[in-house]
Order: sequence, then C-alpha cells, then structure tokens
Amino acid sequence: MLAILAAASLITSGELSLAGSPIVGTLVDSEQLNGVEDILLSGDLAYLPCREGRRLTVCSIKNPAAPVIIGSFSDPDLDHITGFALEGDTAYLASQNSQFLLIVDVSNSAAIKLLGKVRIGQPGSEGPVYKMAYRDGYCYMAHQAEKRLYIVDARDKSRPQVVSHVQVTTADDGAYCVTMQGHYALVGTVFGHPNRLVVVNVEDPVKPRIVGEVLAPHLSQVIGTVVGDRMYAACWPWDALAVINLAELSDTTMPSLEGELVDERLGEPNRCAVVGDRAYLPMVRGDGVAVVDISNPAKPRFVTSFSHPLAKRTYGLAARGDYVYLGARTGDSLVILNRHELEK
Repeated sequence: MLAILAAASLITSGELSLAGSPIVGTLVDSEQLNGVEDILLSGDLAYLPCREGRRLTVCSIKNPAAPVIIGSFSDPDLDHITGFALEGDTAYLASQNSQFLLIVDVSNSAAIKLLGKVRIGQPGSEGPVYKMAYRDGYCYMAHQAEKRLYIVDARDKSRPQVVSHVQVTTADDGAYCVTMQGHYALVGTVFGHPNRLVVVNVEDPVKPRIVGEVLAPHLSQVIGTVVGDRMYAACWPWDALAVINLAELSDTTMPSLEGELVDERLGEPNRCAVVGDRAYLPMVRGDGVAVVDISNPAKPRFVTSFSHPLAKRTYGLAARGDYVYLGARTGDSLVILNRHELEK
C-alpha cells in the first residue's frame, strides 16, 4: 500500500485485496474526497461530486487496484454538491445551499473549466437544491424547500436560463430526485409523511404538467436506475428497495409498484445500481453495500451485504462489469469491490 501525507490532506491509495475480501482497490483523501455524494462512471474515469469538500473530483479507474485522483474543480458559488449529471465532455453540478446550477467543461480532467452558471429558485428563497437530471439540452432540478421541479435551458452552456417550474407537492414533503423516462420527469420526494413519486409531463419543457402521482408506505426519495420498463429505486430512510413498473406510463396511466423489499439489512440505502439480475445499494447505516436478487422483480430477495471501515456512511455507488464502486461520505473514500466476490 502506498501512503502519502500531504500538507492539506491525508491521502491513502492502494490495493487492499486480501484472501476472502472483495476489495480490489481503495483511495482515501480527506480533502479531495471529503464527503463523497455520488459516483458516475464514464470510460476509465469516475466522477465524484463531494458534498462537504465542495468540489467535483475526477479519478482514473483504469487500474481498479490503484485508483488515482487526476483533477478537481471548485468555485465560490459551489458549496455542497448534491446533484450531478454528465453529457459528453460537459458536467452539470447542483449546489445545495447556494442554489446554483454550474456547467463545467471536463474534457481535460486536470483543468476543468467553468462554462456558465445560474441560480435556481425564487428571489430570496432559502433551502436545499438536491438531485438533477439532464436531457436534450435541459436540466431538471429538484428544489426541496420550494417543493418544485425547475427546468433550465442549458443549450447555451455559457448562459443557462430557468424557463419553467412546477410545484410537485403541497404537503410536508419536498422534491428530492429526478429520473427521466420518455417525455416524463419522475420526481421523488423526501422528509414527508407520506412521500410520493410525482409524474410530470415535460414534452414541452417550458410548460411542464403534473399528470399524477404514486403513493406507497415506503416510497421516499425514489432514487435509482431505470432498466427497460422498470425503475429500481432505493427508498431512504426506509430499509427498502422498490421495483416500479413504467411499461404503461402515460398521462392517464401511472407507474405501478411491482415489487418491494423491506429489510433492515439494507441499512438505509439511498442509491441503487443494477448489473444483470443484481441490484447494489449503498448502506448509509451499514457502511458498505447490500446485494439484492432482482431476477423476479415482483419478489426482490436480499442476498448478502459487505461492510468495511473505509466505507463509513456510504452514499455514492456505481456498478459496471465486474466491479462495484463505493463512495463514502464520512470515510472520504473510493472503495472498489469485485462484485462476484461479494457472494462468495
């Protein structure tokens, strides 16, 4: 293992593979990976927006046994990064408390450049902006405090403009996550009793229309991934995975809850990635990853979990090929696992 002590941060990088351990490689940096919020993979790169670190950090994962930081970006208007999207060489960052959308050029990871920015929200408003999605030149952003979905025209990256917004709830919950499906934005809410999944028709981004909602006892956040006609979603703070069928989604037919797993062994998951017939969920409470068999979407089944001190308060997670990538918000780390070894 290589250990490097820097003046401003503690950095540890190296291979921790041990007999019987699924760990392939690790990277710990108390500055550049401070408060990892999410992980997004693109080729040999992993993009890690960091909440407490107030930066976007880019790592090379070409060698999974030895991930390395190759660049980062910060800005005075970028505080806790809670939302992130990537399209080609352009990254879109949602700043939680300053309520800004920042657009950056990531074509050179070592010299990330700001292209443009715009504030999201009503004049004088406070409270957090959370997750976002990007599609066809528009950014769809969840403003939790205002309970709104904001839509930003980002086709001119140097001059993004808010073009519309719609209030998704009037109850005590607030907008948290946005998932795109067809010409609909699916907005999950959080911090309410109950929470919901709101369906917004955004065929015309300037005129979004709420067409319905889904309510269920354990729906909350509703953050995950769409595979085919199904959405596999983590439901923090519940120990729950929801399988939501989107096959008949229309203005008059809402998504349906096809399957659900409620199990305390999921450890308060708040993300979900899918490879084949397995769903991988980061355990905020369990400091690691839970594995769920989704071969029968109507009856998802807990398979196993893995915890490690380096993965303390796991928030970010991505899965691809043979590997699962964990980002620990309190552990300030990237931990790479062999996903097949998780089940041995």
